[in-house]
Amino acid sequence: MSGTRQLDRSVASAFYGQFTTLRPVQEAAIQPILQGKNVVLSSGTGSGKTEAVLAPLLSLYRREALETDSLAILYIAPTKALVNDLEKRIRLPLHKINFKLGVRHGDRDDLVSGATPNLLITTPESLEVLLLRKEKRLSGVKAVVIDEVHLLYNTQRGLHLSVLLKRLNRFADRHLQWAALSATVSVLSNVRDFLFGPSEEAVFLQYPAQRTIDAHIRQIGDEESFLRLVRRLVEGKNVKLLVFANSRRVCERLVGVLARDKALENIIFAHYSSLSPELRVETEKKFASSRSAICVSTSTLELGIDIGDIDAVILWGAPAGAESFLQRIGRGNRRQNKTNAISLIPDDSETPLCDALRFLALIDSAKNGELPVLDPYDLYGAAGQQCLSMIAAENGRYMRIADLYTFFDHKGHLSRPTIEEILAELANNGYLQRHGFKNQYGADQKLYELIDYRMIYGNFGANSSTVDVSQESKKLGTVPSINLLRVKPGMHVRFAGKSWLVRKATAEGFILETIKARSRGEAVDFIYPGGGIGFDAFLCNRMWKILHSEPIKRLMAEELYRDLHAFMTRLVGRCGPEQIPYVEVERGYRYFTFGGYLLNKALALITNQWEFKADDISLRCASPIQWGSIPSEPRDYESVFHSLFEMSDNPSLYQTLLPSTLQLQEYLQNWLKDKTIIEVLQRLRQSEAVKVDPDLFDSFIAADA
Repeated sequence: MSGTRQLDRSVASAFYGQFTTLRPVQEAAIQPILQGKNVVLSSGTGSGKTEAVLAPLLSLYRREALETDSLAILYIAPTKALVNDLEKRIRLPLHKINFKLGVRHGDRDDLVSGATPNLLITTPESLEVLLLRKEKRLSGVKAVVIDEVHLLYNTQRGLHLSVLLKRLNRFADRHLQWAALSATVSVLSNVRDFLFGPSEEAVFLQYPAQRTIDAHIRQIGDEESFLRLVRRLVEGKNVKLLVFANSRRVCERLVGVLARDKALENIIFAHYSSLSPELRVETEKKFASSRSAICVSTSTLELGIDIGDIDAVILWGAPAGAESFLQRIGRGNRRQNKTNAISLIPDDSETPLCDALRFLALIDSAKNGELPVLDPYDLYGAAGQQCLSMIAAENGRYMRIADLYTFFDHKGHLSRPTIEEILAELANNGYLQRHGFKNQYGADQKLYELIDYRMIYGNFGANSSTVDVSQESKKLGTVPSINLLRVKPGMHVRFAGKSWLVRKATAEGFILETIKARSRGEAVDFIYPGGGIGFDAFLCNRMWKILHSEPIKRLMAEELYRDLHAFMTRLVGRCGPEQIPYVEVERGYRYFTFGGYLLNKALALITNQWEFKADDISLRCASPIQWGSIPSEPRDYESVFHSLFEMSDNPSLYQTLLPSTLQLQEYLQNWLKDKTIIEVLQRLRQSEAVKVDPDLFDSFIAADA
């Protein structure tokens, strides 16, 4: 292994001693990191990205950290679950080189309870806590690793972390070396630009996963059909299945279906964010150590949490986008470098052909290694939160606007006038007060309330208020507070894959107890409000392209293939790829654009369609559209930007505190920064509308769509 000769000998032995060769991404990362360079690194799930960056970073900073007994490396992960899993994975190699490891998140703080760690794994929100309390040991940090960076890119939490890292540089009084890691990043330089700014130098290392995808799409007619499928997969052999559902409610439902079979009852696990950390860790351990097991999960297991080898991944419904699909199927069958992905159209689907096409688009993009390209977003909400946090760190004392602005100067859109606009709005809302004659802001009453309620640290959705779910004194997890309005004592509920009796319901939460006798009544599910899964423009456009190709028969169940093929044959017989099918409907027209909801709404507004209905696939409007005259550049829709705006389903508190002009600018990033939007607009502008049979799309789209 030529690359390991450049590493510290003890570090190389600890991380790679049992291997005869390094993986390409591990070989490639050594030299630039040893030279002190920053890296953005993308490679497939399970390809050894963590080791790829830690081995050279430790070779650089281990000796000084041990000599000074200091914290040298900060490893940031987006969730507590991933933090806990990373600790398990790297504990042994770090122990071999006497490098102390620590964890800091909402449930654990090793900086308080133990000796100074040399490497600390934490979350963005916990880094905020450390900076707010001015944790002295952060001054020794030399390097930062950001894991699963795709979950932070173009999000409020990502902007939050971007500013925190700028504050950390200032606190440590040095320019920190950094590495950003992900399995699903399209343009690596965009990650650098969003988190650190385009002027930051970095090396970009991209090694796409080379894995065979063995996929199969089928429709599930009823719950019994799903149970029979799983029975066939596990019967008579040791098999581990990971089933992904798109909501916690569906997750509980599927666990309940599988639990009807006594042979499966004891090998079924549930995993989702509302469960307590202890329950999730227990589930991960039991699943990983079992020879046969079935785990039904939401997106919580998309991340690189180690749950052992998976024989097959089952998708109950298509995920929201191509990145999520890649993460999910990437969990399967790492031993044979092949993914077995069983893609199921749920029994309650109103549009099975559309869902099948969506799966085909996801599989096609995964096999070709193609992802949506989104330029870095100009976000503002987290900037307001960080202004409040920095003033809170000074115990509410007045800070100069000029001093606050220095933490945003790496983000071109966050100009000083913009920061002043954000500060003024926070003052108008009672969170800050402006000094009478100086360009300074200090705390007002509402900021102190944020601190008291511990709401100052994060940029999660404002609707994320939860209450505890417990069994006696044991916390089982959390659910949204809205459940207090509908779940009452004496009712039966499903939670953590089991049915429970609700013994008590108070403002603090729910107390559950085990049902001793089999209940005659039906158990209800807790509800988890939030927006549904929509099609992004990338998937819609890809679906349109696949409609004009020959679907691969072996990917689908025979009846499903037959129905989809019949629909495609009728469509292609009337409409080519450079045409737009439409049907005449009552009081107007329905155009099938395959461009996504946002694009269809923009088209209606720019063509003065004041009576319209837009969805992901089509646009219904009162008068015909002259497609050759529509603008093909997103910025040319400026006249309708205000009408295009819709408040997010679940905005953070700090987004709601922005001036209305900046709320609009944030929303428009979805329109202005998506490369697929440009591609679809140009396709539609160059296409002609073709009238098709009125019933052509009846089998493809729900009747009330």
